Amino acid sequence: MHRLRAASLMACMVVMAWHPFRLQAQDSAPRKVRVFLERYCISCHSTADPNGEREFETLDLSKDHVDTQLTLQEIIDQLTLGAMPPEDGDQPNTADRLNAIAQLTQLLSEMRERVTSTGGQTVLRRLTQREYRNTVRDLLGIDMTMFDPTIEFPKDNLSNHFDNIGDALVTSGYLLEKYLDAADRCIEKALPTSQTEPPERDAIAKPDSAPREWVFNSNFGQQNELKTAHRYAFDLRYMVLYDHPLNDKPEGAFGPLPGLVDGVPVDGIYEVHVQAQALHRDTPYTKQTVYIDLAEPFRMGIRPGNTAIGDMVHIQPIQPLVAEATIKDNELQWYTFRIRLDKGFAPRFTFENGMHDVRGAYSRVFRNQVDTLPAGERKRKGIVDMRKAVIKFGYLPQIRIHEVRVRGPMDVQSPTRSERVLLGDRAFDAVQVPEMLARFAARAYRRPATDVELRDLLTVYVGRHTVGQSPLEAYKDALKAALCSPSFLYISQPNDSSSPSLSNHGIAQRLSYFLTSSMPDDALRKLADAGKLSDKDVLKSETRRLLQSDASDAFVADFLDSWLNLRALGSMPPDEKANREYYAGGLEPEMKQETRLFMRDLITRNASTLEFLRADYTFANRDLAKLYGVAHQVPVDEAAKFHRVQFGDKDRGGLLGHASVLTVSANGIETSPVIRGIWLMETILGTPVPPPPDEVPALDPDIRGTVSIREQLTKHRESAACNQCHRKFDPLGFALEGFDPIGRKREFYDPKQKNKIDTSGVLPGGDRFSGPEELRALLLKRDEFFVRTVTSRLLSHALGRRIEATDRAEVDKIVSSLTDNGYRLADLIIAVVTSDLFQHR
Repeated sequence: MHRLRAASLMACMVVMAWHPFRLQAQDSAPRKVRVFLERYCISCHSTADPNGEREFETLDLSKDHVDTQLTLQEIIDQLTLGAMPPEDGDQPNTADRLNAIAQLTQLLSEMRERVTSTGGQTVLRRLTQREYRNTVRDLLGIDMTMFDPTIEFPKDNLSNHFDNIGDALVTSGYLLEKYLDAADRCIEKALPTSQTEPPERDAIAKPDSAPREWVFNSNFGQQNELKTAHRYAFDLRYMVLYDHPLNDKPEGAFGPLPGLVDGVPVDGIYEVHVQAQALHRDTPYTKQTVYIDLAEPFRMGIRPGNTAIGDMVHIQPIQPLVAEATIKDNELQWYTFRIRLDKGFAPRFTFENGMHDVRGAYSRVFRNQVDTLPAGERKRKGIVDMRKAVIKFGYLPQIRIHEVRVRGPMDVQSPTRSERVLLGDRAFDAVQVPEMLARFAARAYRRPATDVELRDLLTVYVGRHTVGQSPLEAYKDALKAALCSPSFLYISQPNDSSSPSLSNHGIAQRLSYFLTSSMPDDALRKLADAGKLSDKDVLKSETRRLLQSDASDAFVADFLDSWLNLRALGSMPPDEKANREYYAGGLEPEMKQETRLFMRDLITRNASTLEFLRADYTFANRDLAKLYGVAHQVPVDEAAKFHRVQFGDKDRGGLLGHASVLTVSANGIETSPVIRGIWLMETILGTPVPPPPDEVPALDPDIRGTVSIREQLTKHRESAACNQCHRKFDPLGFALEGFDPIGRKREFYDPKQKNKIDTSGVLPGGDRFSGPEELRALLLKRDEFFVRTVTSRLLSHALGRRIEATDRAEVDKIVSSLTDNGYRLADLIIAVVTSDLFQHR
């Protein structure tokens, strides 16, 4: 309301003859801005006559105050919209107006940059959620597949899509409470205390190592909506899966086991034997009746469910796909899996590429193909009766499970990994507590603990033991205190605050959280203890070691989430009706995995960073391969596995052809050249785009296809002020219009194929192109812009701060050092690590 009110008031400005009011700090402001404002604004907005409750006479353009920024933004908005000066006033010519907008925008951008600047130094920051999860996993030796202590943490604030920028990571009272809860949960999971030992004795809870077996071959109730129909059809004799597990209103998407209401008794590995068959892949139903790709063999998955939640037939917050198998058509066979289950979790069976919206399929069968049902069933009304008829007499595609056997836990280890990490190779001994706390604190704080820190932990231990807790319980409380210490929760700075250089332990922390998103491992910590990480040859060697390890998969995933904004994938989900395969195939995680495997391959081969743009291959499973039209390159019996696939279609290569990029740069319903163009400007060319004026209405796509987005934007750009920015990014976005909101190729906007897509464009410099291939060639001519962008993003991810104008010389130094070797990616990462920026605060 404030902006709207200000805009309407400023539109009433009356321009009078120029007279010599002077803006404050005139020497610091561009001369043309001062002249323009003094000529067109000050007369009406002086201190004596603040028309519209706005006065510009005392406006100090040398100050970065938020009120000054708001005023400048309002002026820019009104000039862009043409609302100021009003019609009855003296009007600036187009050139003067555009020049004033450009000057004001530059001035405002500089103000904002100064306000957010950290002076080229990394701000003390806490662990992000992902870093916290990874750190407690490695610190305590616990499996996180079905355990997330951060699930109730508030989401980390983002800055330019990065989640680890220090000054954006706030710490609230609510978060502190959640840290306490998380510390308790983590330590109790790592060291569950036996409840059977007398209080004066200490013992870790030991699982019964003898495997048990559970057999299920009847009473498969599943969810309430299906019970009546399944009892009518086959007396609950089978578990039947219909929907894929990501349906909004699933029915038969999850098959829980009726006898495991409390889940498995202990954490461990369990063998699961399933007798199952795929039915009706040759169904007579048309694709208008059942939404499923019948060309693909049916795939059964196992997704654990937390029995404490109680709802085992719907989507849960944590439900990883831990196993999958292709099920034979019609033929009843046994399938065997070995999966890990946490205590309280139970296996749930899924139809991974199942139907979409089976609930609506019942009525569609009656509407489209009722003649496939017996004559006596064809007049049923209502979903309950129609469901019963279709399930008993119809031909719904399904996976039918006849029997399940679960056996475990298998291969129980004693001591557990957590016990070895926290207690050593011996049973708990109270005499060893000071030594164990010192060892734990050094790992938790990522450096040797100080005498004061150790004394504080021992004080907790002694205090808890004094009030009646057993030595083991008191020790666990001391561990929890360490997990709540700022020394654990924050990435620490050099011990000598007067030195601009990082200590060896500071370098170890920065390198580890950069390349593994977790604490330093034993090898890195030993080098830090020995003071060897200040040697650049050692640092290069460690960087190569970490990049070659599986631990760096976290770096690849987290960096891509930030650089390409893949973290936002799914925040604006595609329309279900138009993009059923996106949901039926579970494409969201698969899209991310494709881009991660692509970057991992570049690192492994030390290929050129330019391959991000020019590669003619990618990595795809069968779901993605079908989306890309290269399904023949992924074997049917390896549908879930990712394969390297080659593109004959030259439009598809590099990141600009990845479904992840094309989906995250769409709005969920339709594509927009504006959104994709801005994404390319900021992400590929590293050129920020100023925000649009507040009052400019959004461009909504014409879903009927009668008016193309190009026509709408052409009209929009009739305003010279709007054209200033749109001419830069619109052409980039038009190049990608041949891809729909989930990355499929298309030639028309509308289903009737009347509105043909035009992917041509002209860049501001006059270069013409048509489609992604030709645009890619033009981008590669500007290869230094792209490599500089990647370098800056890598530095942001590594340092936990924004890269500023003062860092440009160091960024250019890194880029120029790689020119002769073709900007190889692994070498680029090593150059970032050995740069002065990385090794200083």
